[in-house]
Amino acid sequence: MLTAGNTFRPAAPQTSFLLRNRSVSAGQWITIRSSSSEFDASGAVPPDTRVEPARADAMPHIRAIANNAPAIRADVGARGYRLIGLDIGADQGLSQVTNLVEFGSGSATSVADEPSDIAIDRCYLHGNDSGNYRRGVALNGARLAIVESHFENFHDVNTDSQAIVGWNGPGPFKIVNNYLEAASENILFGGGDPAIPDLVPSDIEIRRNLSTKRLSWRTSGVSVKNAFELKNARRVLVEGNTFENAWASGQDGTGILLKSANQDGKCTWCVTEHVTFRNNLIRTVAHGLLINAAEAGARGLPLPQRANHIRIQNVLFDGVGLAPFDGGKLFRILGGVSDVEITHVTSTSNPSGILDPHDPTDLNPNFTFKYNIIERRYYGIGAGTAEGIPTLTRNFTPFVYNQNVLVNTSVGTSQAASDSSLKSKYPAVTSIASDWNSVGVDAGHRLTTASPFYRVGEDGKDLGVDMDALTAAQAGPASSTCAQGTAVPRR
Repeated sequence: MLTAGNTFRPAAPQTSFLLRNRSVSAGQWITIRSSSSEFDASGAVPPDTRVEPARADAMPHIRAIANNAPAIRADVGARGYRLIGLDIGADQGLSQVTNLVEFGSGSATSVADEPSDIAIDRCYLHGNDSGNYRRGVALNGARLAIVESHFENFHDVNTDSQAIVGWNGPGPFKIVNNYLEAASENILFGGGDPAIPDLVPSDIEIRRNLSTKRLSWRTSGVSVKNAFELKNARRVLVEGNTFENAWASGQDGTGILLKSANQDGKCTWCVTEHVTFRNNLIRTVAHGLLINAAEAGARGLPLPQRANHIRIQNVLFDGVGLAPFDGGKLFRILGGVSDVEITHVTSTSNPSGILDPHDPTDLNPNFTFKYNIIERRYYGIGAGTAEGIPTLTRNFTPFVYNQNVLVNTSVGTSQAASDSSLKSKYPAVTSIASDWNSVGVDAGHRLTTASPFYRVGEDGKDLGVDMDALTAAQAGPASSTCAQGTAVPRR
């Protein structure tokens, strides 16, 4: 129990507080928590409530004191810790913090040496305005959870920065109901080759988070990239999140990036697969979602395993490619991705195209695209003479395409098309709406009962996004299990 309002710094010669490896039986935990009753069951911030920075006065203040030394780190093999109601930051004047909290350095060569069974619950983790604060938490271990916490001001002008990143832990991982603010990737799995042979971070639950970036970073020299990225991950549930604010900077401003990456040349087994991305809101980004089958970190390196089995379901894209974040490609699928499913998506703007396969020689087989309502302004699925059926046949065979609505706002553009000529480019099951008024949507992106697309889907649902299901997923309830059902104690 640490006294709320007091500041705690490691005593020399230590530079970090250490969660020690200890002899522990199943179910035995050390809890490190604020003394304030605000974090009790009936307090101002009870369990299942996301903490706000305004509650920092009710927290003990734990501070990093040396450049590149974490405020808190886990010993080799440490397990059985809960951190509740802590303000974790860096002393003013530190120029560089690599990992503010470090669960695993990323260099362990055996799962037995990884930290495990550790939860961050209702904590406030933050960088300072001046200096470089690369990562909030390095998440390398087993059965690790971050819930109801607030991450703020993670940025580094010299390299990529993340709120949460993991690359050398087996999982499962639980990241639920957090505020996440970081310049490069807000959440990233992969990005460095795992030191443990054949390791793929697995059984990852990412739900009900708000992922955002400070608009002031547009002119600060900080490299801005994706709101969410996977480079090496298996069995991932991404549900009920809001991802916002990605613009061209370190990359092209894509909101969501899913790919397999052999980052440093030592991970030919790396793969991103069996990902369910549902009931999410993506807004104010330059481009929507990119799936890249396989990428090597440098020319001449061997490729990893190709990404596969990606399900995009019941997602709203709002404000893709609009000013000030110009761009507008909604989906890009390239490199030989197999088994991608896109269903019940609504996109209100994507001026540079609905689906771009990038390379006419790419074959991304077993593609499903159905029950979507998507604006078609300049380009659709493919472009020019290859738009529609030619691109589907060339790049996505075998494919399932059914009951999609294209909102034809192309009149007056360089790629203007009449409703009839646009419909002729696509399978007969395509509907063309002349504008959004003819779709019949209200201000909350729901179809009205008068809409021609209300409850006409072969699955008995409206075409496009089900906003009631999306809103319910963002609201909860909070789960105490990871994606595959393994319990992660939280309190």
